[in-house]
Amino acid sequence: MTVGTNNHTIKTPTVAVYSYEPDVFSCSMIRIVDPIRANNWNVVWAGIKKKKGYVFNHEVAYKADLIVIHRMFPSKYTESTLRFLINSGKPIIYDLDDLFLNVSKEHRPEYKQFSPYIKWILKEADAITVSTDQLKIELAKHTGRPIFVNQNIINFDLFYSKPRERSSHFNFLISGTPSHQRDWAIIEGPILDIINLYKEKVKFIFFGDTPEKLRGNPSIEIIEFQPNYTNYATQLKKIEAHAALIPLVETNYNNCKSNIKWLEYSAAGIPGIYSDRLPYNLSVIDQHNGLLASDNPCSWVKAMTQLLENRQATSKLIENAQQEVKEQHSIETKLPGYMSVFTRHIQQKHNFNRFSQTAILHLMLLDNFRYFIEKNITWRFGKKTV
Repeated sequence: MTVGTNNHTIKTPTVAVYSYEPDVFSCSMIRIVDPIRANNWNVVWAGIKKKKGYVFNHEVAYKADLIVIHRMFPSKYTESTLRFLINSGKPIIYDLDDLFLNVSKEHRPEYKQFSPYIKWILKEADAITVSTDQLKIELAKHTGRPIFVNQNIINFDLFYSKPRERSSHFNFLISGTPSHQRDWAIIEGPILDIINLYKEKVKFIFFGDTPEKLRGNPSIEIIEFQPNYTNYATQLKKIEAHAALIPLVETNYNNCKSNIKWLEYSAAGIPGIYSDRLPYNLSVIDQHNGLLASDNPCSWVKAMTQLLENRQATSKLIENAQQEVKEQHSIETKLPGYMSVFTRHIQQKHNFNRFSQTAILHLMLLDNFRYFIEKNITWRFGKKTV
């Protein structure tokens, strides 16, 4: 695709993305697909998942003006592809929105094996883009390459919905995958307290998974999670949720997370109660655009009671939040700033780092040792090294 002007024709930039995640998943859409397409650039997803694993298209890198390596793509499995991308000479941006170098047991312990390869690309990429200041601080310990904070912006129109009409029933929404069990432990007791107080007048809708302790309770409803981000937004707008609960335990991993749920819920017309810690207490002003609650059960019961009893205050919370997200955190209003890092690196040459592979040097030596043993010793005994 090209853009014509009075004097010459300008080629529309093409971005090749290398990721384990499909282009329709949330992180892919939020961080890359929606902003780049809104900027009228071409974005090509270079990874395809097949029965026997992933296949990555190398040819698209040659045709691209910029390469984006996404989240946990750096791994042993993708090492050869990474070397190809580096040697292509094309500019490389590495985008992350989670601290994958410090993953707790609840957040996929197998992620630790990715750590050396992530550190390698942190040292090699021409630029790193992250979603929060705290994540930048953590990653800066592992690289001298420039790190830019691209705070999440959302497709406001995709999520926009008017606040739900109030009736005699009040529904609280809690969404997330099984990895949020520790977070949900904060609100298990308060949820049961509210059920005991309000009986059939209140319901808690879990969008995804739910704590085992609450399963089977007649006031608990479970809705299947939608990994397709567009479908997720559509489903979120359909849920009759009058408010949302967003608990978060104190961990270094969680401190680096973004405020994405506040953005999505606010755009969708759903006021929320958020844990009073990073990242939410940087966005949520208590009693203005949401409510903040401590880990004390009484704090959550008090906040839920306020939303249940004070309709006027609840309406004002979501009015403020929705307006703020539209004006300050949407693609419609903040796209140029978000795209500035990509624009800066378009069609530049890759800046090679001779020492980036020190992060995986021990793994390279181990592979060479295993190859030597296999070639010169173990074959004599009809065995292979592990």
